[in-house]
Amino acid sequence: MMARWERILRFVLAAVLAFALAPALHAQDDPPLVYRVQTGDTLYALADRYLDGRNVVARVQSLNRVANPRRLKIGSTLRIPRELARYEDISLRVRKFSGPVRIAGRAASVGSLLAEGTEVQTGANGFVSFGGADGSLITIPSSSRARLVRARRYFLGQTLDVDFAVLGGRGAIQAPKLRDQERFRVRTPLAVTAVRGTEFRVAHDADASVSITEVVEGTVTVASGDGSDLTDAGFGIASSPTGLGAKEALLPPPTLDKPGAIQTDPQVSFVADLPVGSTAYRTQIARDAGFVDIIAESIDNAAAATFANIENGRYFVRARAISAQGIEGKSTEANTFRRKRLGVAPSVAPSPLADGFLFAWLQEGEGKSYYAFQLWPAGSNESLLVDEVGLDGSGMVLSGLDQGAYEWRVAVMQADPEDGLIKVWAPVQKLTVSD
Repeated sequence: MMARWERILRFVLAAVLAFALAPALHAQDDPPLVYRVQTGDTLYALADRYLDGRNVVARVQSLNRVANPRRLKIGSTLRIPRELARYEDISLRVRKFSGPVRIAGRAASVGSLLAEGTEVQTGANGFVSFGGADGSLITIPSSSRARLVRARRYFLGQTLDVDFAVLGGRGAIQAPKLRDQERFRVRTPLAVTAVRGTEFRVAHDADASVSITEVVEGTVTVASGDGSDLTDAGFGIASSPTGLGAKEALLPPPTLDKPGAIQTDPQVSFVADLPVGSTAYRTQIARDAGFVDIIAESIDNAAAATFANIENGRYFVRARAISAQGIEGKSTEANTFRRKRLGVAPSVAPSPLADGFLFAWLQEGEGKSYYAFQLWPAGSNESLLVDEVGLDGSGMVLSGLDQGAYEWRVAVMQADPEDGLIKVWAPVQKLTVSD
């Protein structure tokens, strides 16, 4: 009982710390805009062009200790609080999605707008990507929850300011190249990641009270509690309610066995050889090489990752290893593969002939098919008794088989315009002939 209450106390303490830290983080990383005074400027003219709200002139005058709002020193600088700056909204819209995705409680659609303050939630096997005109891209995988806190371009200097929160699960971000004073930040309940033109991933596990940042390209600043760390590409860092952990080199990518092979089995499957130090790996399937349009993913600690209900078509696959800290490593190259469901289900039964057997098969998949059939004495597959190719039917009858044990198999074949001849053998079957 005591252990149970200790776990509850730790969880409550972590939640309280996370709640207490969030305002502090926001205050620390929300500096004002800076404007350099030019010829002819007055606070009143600047307010007309760039500011919004009540008493803005008086507030800027007080903050900058300006004696006369109509007489400003050319070349001097003014600090402008961002909450006073006039802005236009930045449009982040759904580029691709699949599976269960809800935006502001409603089902997603391509082109749907993610407005400030709006939450997005993905269910199991749900994925969504948001893109902006500035080249930014935010991808939210399955079982995640996020909120767009801020997406603005201030009139003052046409300055970009984006603030995105990953509340649970994960998010992958490609930020645009930023100019001075522009910001693109991604926060979790435990940390804030600030970037200047880079590619990175952010995750938050509420149950474990851990936030993670993984830098794929460029450099980011991760702040948590009273600490911050400049994290370069190829490294990840975890945050807890007590602050930042140590930086960890991203694990090298797994090696996928024959990732480009045609996938004909009932389930799509990929076998991975994992690098030392990994405890699991994430595999993703997408319709595009950039993985904007992800349709499925799996986290596994076994050798093979399997996917059901993947329709026929051409896809891309990638994988990355996961460390004991939960930090995901470098991704494999985007490998293209073909999904074409094709198989054959064999059976054998006595035929109407007194000494005959009906070997039958049923095609699995679509398209015009032909078949191959082989039969041999058990254990002697090099001594084929029957070897037929190009059969155009669902079975054949054999009679006059001597007593003994036999093995046989059937293949389904299709001529494909992309991949040539596709030939899939069913598992070897056994048959014993007796009196």
